[in-house]
Amino acid sequence: MTQMEQDKDSIAPTAEESIRLLLPSEYADYAAHLLRLDPLSRFMRFAGLVTEPALRRHAARVADQRAVVLGYFADGELRGVAELHPLPVRAGRPRSAEIAFSVERPWQGRGIGSKLMDRLLAYARAHRFEDLQLMFLASNGRMKRMAVERNARLTNEDDEIIGRLQPRPATPFSWAREAARSVSAVAKAASAMPRRIFLPHPSKN
Repeated sequence: MTQMEQDKDSIAPTAEESIRLLLPSEYADYAAHLLRLDPLSRFMRFAGLVTEPALRRHAARVADQRAVVLGYFADGELRGVAELHPLPVRAGRPRSAEIAFSVERPWQGRGIGSKLMDRLLAYARAHRFEDLQLMFLASNGRMKRMAVERNARLTNEDDEIIGRLQPRPATPFSWAREAARSVSAVAKAASAMPRRIFLPHPSKN
Protein backbone atom coordinates (compact mmCIF):
# COMPACT_ATOMS: atom_id res chain seq x y z
CA MET A 1 0.00 0.00 0.00
CA THR A 2 1.35 3.42 -0.96
CA GLN A 3 1.65 6.34 1.47
CA MET A 4 -1.21 8.14 -0.30
CA GLU A 5 -3.46 5.08 0.05
CA GLN A 6 -2.60 4.92 3.76
CA ASP A 7 -3.41 8.62 4.10
CA LYS A 8 -6.79 8.10 2.42
CA ASP A 9 -7.64 5.17 4.66
CA SER A 10 -6.86 7.28 7.74
CA ILE A 11 -9.67 9.72 6.91
CA ALA A 12 -13.16 9.00 8.19
CA PRO A 13 -15.99 9.43 5.64
CA THR A 14 -16.63 13.15 5.27
CA ALA A 15 -20.05 14.28 6.51
CA GLU A 16 -20.03 17.59 4.66
CA GLU A 17 -17.99 19.00 1.79
CA SER A 18 -18.18 22.42 0.16
CA ILE A 19 -16.21 24.74 -2.10
CA ARG A 20 -16.67 28.43 -1.53
CA LEU A 21 -14.93 31.79 -1.42
CA LEU A 22 -12.92 32.55 1.70
CA LEU A 23 -13.94 35.63 3.63
CA PRO A 24 -11.32 38.12 4.88
CA SER A 25 -11.85 36.79 8.41
CA GLU A 26 -10.79 33.30 7.25
CA TYR A 27 -7.30 34.07 5.96
CA ALA A 28 -5.82 32.67 9.17
CA ASP A 29 -7.36 29.36 8.10
CA TYR A 30 -5.62 29.77 4.74
CA ALA A 31 -2.26 30.23 6.46
CA ALA A 32 -2.91 27.17 8.62
CA HIS A 33 -3.71 25.15 5.49
CA LEU A 34 -0.38 26.08 3.91
CA LEU A 35 1.46 25.13 7.09
CA ARG A 36 -0.21 21.70 7.06
CA LEU A 37 1.11 20.90 3.58
CA ASP A 38 3.71 18.15 3.66
CA PRO A 39 7.18 18.93 2.21
CA LEU A 40 6.47 17.43 -1.23
CA SER A 41 3.13 19.24 -1.57
CA ARG A 42 4.80 22.52 -0.56
CA PHE A 43 7.55 21.90 -3.10
CA MET A 44 5.03 21.25 -5.88
CA ARG A 45 2.90 24.27 -4.95
CA PHE A 46 5.75 26.78 -4.79
CA ALA A 47 8.16 25.11 -7.25
CA GLY A 48 10.88 24.97 -4.61
CA LEU A 49 11.70 24.60 -0.93
CA VAL A 50 9.65 26.92 1.29
CA THR A 51 10.13 27.55 5.00
CA GLU A 52 7.29 28.09 7.47
CA PRO A 53 8.13 31.81 7.88
CA ALA A 54 7.98 32.17 4.08
CA LEU A 55 4.57 30.48 4.03
CA ARG A 56 3.30 32.89 6.68
CA ARG A 57 4.60 35.85 4.67
CA HIS A 58 2.92 34.53 1.54
CA ALA A 59 -0.39 34.13 3.38
CA ALA A 60 -0.10 37.68 4.72
CA ARG A 61 0.52 39.05 1.21
CA VAL A 62 -2.49 37.18 -0.11
CA ALA A 63 -4.63 38.72 2.64
CA ASP A 64 -3.20 42.22 2.10
CA GLN A 65 -3.69 42.08 -1.66
CA ARG A 66 -7.19 40.63 -1.30
CA ALA A 67 -6.46 37.89 -3.80
CA VAL A 68 -9.37 35.60 -4.56
CA VAL A 69 -9.15 32.32 -2.63
CA LEU A 70 -11.61 29.48 -3.11
CA GLY A 71 -11.51 26.88 -0.38
CA TYR A 72 -12.42 23.21 -0.22
CA PHE A 73 -13.91 22.52 3.21
CA ALA A 74 -14.32 19.04 4.69
CA ASP A 75 -16.37 18.96 7.88
CA GLY A 76 -15.78 22.68 8.28
CA GLU A 77 -11.98 22.50 7.94
CA LEU A 78 -10.09 24.05 5.03
CA ARG A 79 -8.21 21.28 3.19
CA GLY A 80 -7.56 22.69 -0.28
CA VAL A 81 -7.46 26.05 -2.02
CA ALA A 82 -7.49 27.64 -5.45
CA GLU A 83 -5.93 31.10 -5.69
CA LEU A 84 -6.49 33.83 -8.27
CA HIS A 85 -4.07 36.76 -8.27
CA PRO A 86 -5.13 39.54 -10.69
CA LEU A 87 -2.31 41.01 -12.77
CA PRO A 88 -1.99 44.74 -13.52
CA VAL A 89 -4.43 45.89 -16.18
CA ARG A 90 -2.80 46.89 -19.47
CA ALA A 91 -4.53 48.89 -22.17
CA GLY A 92 -5.51 46.72 -25.10
CA ARG A 93 -4.61 43.50 -23.25
CA PRO A 94 -7.01 40.89 -21.88
CA ARG A 95 -7.77 40.93 -18.18
CA SER A 96 -5.28 38.44 -16.73
CA ALA A 97 -4.50 36.64 -13.50
CA GLU A 98 -2.15 34.05 -12.10
CA ILE A 99 -3.72 30.97 -10.52
CA ALA A 100 -2.41 28.30 -8.14
CA PHE A 101 -3.70 25.27 -6.25
CA SER A 102 -2.87 23.25 -3.15
CA VAL A 103 -4.51 20.26 -1.48
CA GLU A 104 -3.36 18.61 1.74
CA ARG A 105 -1.90 15.17 1.18
CA PRO A 106 -4.62 13.03 2.84
CA TRP A 107 -7.17 14.64 0.49
CA GLN A 108 -5.13 14.27 -2.69
CA GLY A 109 -6.18 11.78 -5.36
CA ARG A 110 -9.88 12.43 -4.73
CA GLY A 111 -10.58 14.86 -7.59
CA ILE A 112 -10.58 17.87 -5.28
CA GLY A 113 -7.98 19.73 -7.34
CA SER A 114 -10.10 19.29 -10.46
CA LYS A 115 -13.19 20.56 -8.66
CA LEU A 116 -11.28 23.59 -7.41
CA MET A 117 -9.96 24.34 -10.89
CA ASP A 118 -13.44 24.12 -12.44
CA ARG A 119 -14.88 26.43 -9.78
CA LEU A 120 -12.04 28.90 -10.22
CA LEU A 121 -12.60 28.91 -13.99
CA ALA A 122 -16.29 29.58 -13.40
CA TYR A 123 -15.41 32.48 -11.08
CA ALA A 124 -12.92 33.89 -13.60
CA ARG A 125 -15.49 33.60 -16.37
CA ALA A 126 -18.16 35.46 -14.39
CA HIS A 127 -15.68 38.22 -13.48
CA ARG A 128 -14.46 38.63 -17.06
CA PHE A 129 -10.93 37.33 -16.73
CA GLU A 130 -9.79 36.33 -20.19
CA ASP A 131 -6.30 34.94 -19.61
CA LEU A 132 -5.28 32.75 -16.68
CA GLN A 133 -1.63 31.80 -16.17
CA LEU A 134 -0.60 28.69 -14.30
CA MET A 135 3.03 27.79 -13.52
CA PHE A 136 4.08 24.39 -12.21
CA LEU A 137 7.03 21.99 -12.19
CA ALA A 138 7.43 19.69 -15.20
CA SER A 139 7.41 16.76 -12.75
CA ASN A 140 3.91 17.69 -11.52
CA GLY A 141 2.02 15.23 -13.69
CA ARG A 142 -1.26 15.70 -11.85
CA MET A 143 -1.33 19.46 -12.49
CA LYS A 144 -0.31 18.96 -16.11
CA ARG A 145 -3.17 16.51 -16.64
CA MET A 146 -5.68 18.92 -15.10
CA ALA A 147 -4.46 21.73 -17.36
CA VAL A 148 -4.50 19.60 -20.52
CA GLU A 149 -8.01 18.36 -19.79
CA ARG A 150 -9.14 22.01 -19.77
CA ASN A 151 -7.42 22.85 -23.07
CA ALA A 152 -4.59 24.89 -21.59
CA ARG A 153 -1.77 25.96 -23.91
CA LEU A 154 1.46 24.69 -22.35
CA THR A 155 4.97 26.08 -22.77
CA ASN A 156 8.08 24.38 -21.37
CA GLU A 157 10.69 26.56 -19.69
CA ASP A 158 13.55 24.48 -18.27
CA ASP A 159 12.08 22.54 -15.32
CA GLU A 160 8.80 24.47 -15.31
CA ILE A 161 5.68 24.54 -17.43
CA ILE A 162 3.58 27.63 -18.03
CA GLY A 163 -0.06 26.98 -18.87
CA ARG A 164 -2.52 29.52 -20.21
CA LEU A 165 -6.27 29.09 -19.93
CA GLN A 166 -8.91 31.23 -21.64
CA PRO A 167 -12.29 31.02 -19.86
CA ARG A 168 -15.35 31.24 -22.07
CA PRO A 169 -17.09 34.64 -22.18
CA ALA A 170 -19.51 35.27 -19.32
CA THR A 171 -23.26 35.03 -19.78
CA PRO A 172 -26.02 36.51 -17.59
CA PHE A 173 -26.59 33.00 -16.22
CA SER A 174 -22.92 32.43 -15.30
CA TRP A 175 -22.72 35.83 -13.63
CA ALA A 176 -25.91 35.20 -11.64
CA ARG A 177 -24.68 31.77 -10.56
CA GLU A 178 -21.42 33.19 -9.20
CA ALA A 179 -23.29 36.00 -7.45
CA ALA A 180 -25.47 33.39 -5.75
CA ARG A 181 -22.39 31.40 -4.76
CA SER A 182 -20.87 34.51 -3.16
CA VAL A 183 -23.99 35.03 -1.07
CA SER A 184 -23.95 31.35 -0.14
CA ALA A 185 -20.29 31.60 0.93
CA VAL A 186 -21.11 34.36 3.39
CA ALA A 187 -24.05 32.39 4.77
CA LYS A 188 -22.01 29.20 5.21
CA ALA A 189 -19.15 31.03 6.87
CA ALA A 190 -21.55 32.78 9.22
CA SER A 191 -23.25 29.50 10.15
CA ALA A 192 -19.87 27.94 11.00
CA MET A 193 -18.72 30.88 13.09
CA PRO A 194 -20.41 29.91 16.39
CA ARG A 195 -18.76 26.50 16.21
CA ARG A 196 -15.37 28.07 15.53
CA ILE A 197 -15.80 30.43 18.48
CA PHE A 198 -17.16 28.08 21.10
CA LEU A 199 -15.76 24.67 20.19
CA PRO A 200 -12.01 24.24 20.80
CA HIS A 201 -9.86 22.59 18.15
CA PRO A 202 -8.49 19.14 19.10
CA SER A 203 -5.31 19.37 21.12
CA LYS A 204 -2.09 18.86 19.18
CA ASN A 205 -0.25 17.66 22.26
